[in-house]
Amino acid sequence: MPRKILLIFLCLSAFISWGQITLINEKTEQIALQQIAKAFKGSENIHQIIANKNLNFKSLSHLNIGLTYHNYWLRFSLKNTSNKDLSLFLAFEAIVNDSLVLYKIANGKVIEKTILGEFLPFAQSEIKHQIPVFKINLKAHEQAQFYLQTMGNGQPMNLTASMLNTEGFHQWDTRKMFFLGLIYGVLMLVLVFNFSFYFITNEKIYLIFSGQVLFSTLCIVYFDGFIYQYIFPENGYWSNQTIAIAFCFTFIFSNIFIANFFNLKVLAPLANRIFGYITYATLSVLMLSFIHPWGFNLFIIVITSVVSLVAVLLLISILTMRNLGVSSYFFIFMATFSLIIFGSTYQLFIAGFVQDRFFTHYSMHLAVVFQSVFLALAVNDKFRLIREENAQIQMKLNEALNQYSQNLINSIEAERQRLAVDIHDGLGQNLLTIRNNILRALKQKEISTKTQDTFYALLDITTDTLDDTRAMSYNLRPPILNTMGLTVAIQSLVEKMRVSSNPKITLKMDTSIDGLVDKDLEINVYRILQESFNNVIKHAKAKKIALEILKKNHYLEITFQDNGIGYDQNSKMMGQGILGIKERVALLKGTLIINSNENTGTSIFISIPILTNGN
Repeated sequence: MPRKILLIFLCLSAFISWGQITLINEKTEQIALQQIAKAFKGSENIHQIIANKNLNFKSLSHLNIGLTYHNYWLRFSLKNTSNKDLSLFLAFEAIVNDSLVLYKIANGKVIEKTILGEFLPFAQSEIKHQIPVFKINLKAHEQAQFYLQTMGNGQPMNLTASMLNTEGFHQWDTRKMFFLGLIYGVLMLVLVFNFSFYFITNEKIYLIFSGQVLFSTLCIVYFDGFIYQYIFPENGYWSNQTIAIAFCFTFIFSNIFIANFFNLKVLAPLANRIFGYITYATLSVLMLSFIHPWGFNLFIIVITSVVSLVAVLLLISILTMRNLGVSSYFFIFMATFSLIIFGSTYQLFIAGFVQDRFFTHYSMHLAVVFQSVFLALAVNDKFRLIREENAQIQMKLNEALNQYSQNLINSIEAERQRLAVDIHDGLGQNLLTIRNNILRALKQKEISTKTQDTFYALLDITTDTLDDTRAMSYNLRPPILNTMGLTVAIQSLVEKMRVSSNPKITLKMDTSIDGLVDKDLEINVYRILQESFNNVIKHAKAKKIALEILKKNHYLEITFQDNGIGYDQNSKMMGQGILGIKERVALLKGTLIINSNENTGTSIFISIPILTNGN
């Protein structure tokens, strides 16, 4: 029985600190460094730390120290209570520690020293991981004391870490990579969509926004350690400098984006100038960041202040634009709100005022994701409204053009009617008078045979001219359309074409199509058919023409086919006849489909919506 109690006690000892010694075994999965370590703030070296037993190591509320110029020491002791050699991983949550040194002490002497951080390039680190990770080895029943040294240089210091066995380390890393995969996946989608929209619309605001998202992503890529791991594995200096460049250009693209999105140059010139000054100031301060460490530290302080200033300016701009009636302010407001909430949280986190929790640690990630998504929605919503406005303008323009075309055609038809009347009543009557006078002269017996032959010749010319005049007058304005209706007018047109032309013409038409089209627009149907016949007779060399006019559902469908030589539809040359047909179909609010190829004939299909009270 006592042995069982002892075994249970040893299993639980992985999570229990007995005095200053933490007992571990093969079942130990995870221990938070804050639970087992005590801290001392001082600049002593390791030998002074070991020798001076009176140093005041004490517990901290959390290990996120924040911005500091002080050096810190963490002390903890481990004892392997198992019969096996153990390997544990001391994994830190943040990459922002420039230099970390872990000492393993046994019998008052340093038996192992490991260095991580900016001063040790990634390529030289023992464990190839983007976040600082120490490997701690303990032999069976071995007890050792560990000192972790970190040096403050005015930059953020976050010593939050966990002691993990191999399985626990892989699980911890997998969870982290899964979350980061979601974050980067969303940002990549935003980038792809915006680049796609830029190439489709050629609107530069999509390119500007893509730049902002790209450099914002670069910021979190730095804080996740991937710059250190993949971009500058041999150079810690440039790995750290990347964040300054990414921050700077994120704000520059953000300022340009806001100025273009709200058209501040026109609507708010003062705000536009302020954004411009901030951009130039940010670029100037970026130059200082290349001077480490004080220049970089100054940049961090200034850029943090700029974040708050830009957020305030964004809110002022949004409220101003809302008062001016500019749309899409909701999404831009939510983007700014996300920036303020998550950005402020991350500033507090960097400053060391809050612990390293999931929300605080990834607040920058959340700020970038939410801001990018909301800004993408804002841009698309803005252009959706612009497209709707353009569509309305285009619709009004089309209505105006249609009205103009209708008025023009009405004027042409009115002029044709006037000319028809003038020709019929003026020229026609004069020709008729001349003809009657010639006939009267021919009845006189005293005229000579030669004069009589001359009169007969003039009579023939006058009669032919009179017939042509009547035909011209009829073509200018067929009176049958007004007197007998559209159905009879079309039948009359077909009969006339049968008599005056060579192609064989077949007609299939409903008994009556009168009243299906507005009375004022019936002339357009007649002219379309008239022009179609003329095109075939003049150009097509067709032997057959088939015309079908039927009422189907709520449409009047017209099919006009010939077996002529056709024409090349890909040719840019288009006759006035086809253009006239297209204009008249548009006035009828119909659709026109023309299929034609050389030597295969031409088919014209027209669908015209009929009046709701049409029979």
